[in-house]
Amino acid sequence: MRIVLDEIEFTKEKVKVFSGISCSFKTGVTYVIGNNGAGKSELLKIISTAIIPDKGTITYTKLIRDKKVGTYRKHLSTEEVRKVVGFMPQHFTGYPEMTIERYLTYMAFQKGIPHKLIKSLLNEWVTDANLVELKRRKLRNLSGGERQKVGLIQALINQPRICILDEPFEGLDTQEKHFFNRAIQRLSFHSVIIISTHLVEEIERSIDVSILNMENGELSYINSVDELSEMKSLLTNIEK
Repeated sequence: MRIVLDEIEFTKEKVKVFSGISCSFKTGVTYVIGNNGAGKSELLKIISTAIIPDKGTITYTKLIRDKKVGTYRKHLSTEEVRKVVGFMPQHFTGYPEMTIERYLTYMAFQKGIPHKLIKSLLNEWVTDANLVELKRRKLRNLSGGERQKVGLIQALINQPRICILDEPFEGLDTQEKHFFNRAIQRLSFHSVIIISTHLVEEIERSIDVSILNMENGELSYINSVDELSEMKSLLTNIEK
């Protein structure tokens, strides 16, 4: 899977968030970092097809191997993209009046998981995420960290080919971060993972990742973790 952005522009409430954004994403993990208000959330929403840019194009392609035609890249329509996207917004709420169990069952069904597999799959996720005792509690009654775990599960549950997570580890303890990081790393072998975060120290523990810095409406690639470390002094006002 490959995602290519070409000269993307976006304006929010008559203020230009970014202009002329061009970059690409491939299989593996890409972190997007930047200062408060830099436009990270808007960029992720655009990539997820949740909002439409004012100008520019986004191309989604996947590699197809055909015995008759050979190998080629197929362009995906918006509807095709939405079927393979897992998205967690920064301020995840889900459906507040639903219980964890009902909400995740609904989302699993919406994502095309066979009905006969949903119950066992959900049991596995809520057990590993320490949500078993809370599964009949409504989302509106959860703590921030508990709700965050539900948001991560709904984004990851169908093994999406494109997974977009906006500040996913807010409110999670070390053990919980480790669990979801392992799930994300496993998924990254065959999927495009895009994560917006201000937790620079989490990125430093990762090895094979790409890093994009958004500043003043522009994106720049960071070549290595060492370069990221050098930039940390410039990111003291990074979004929290």
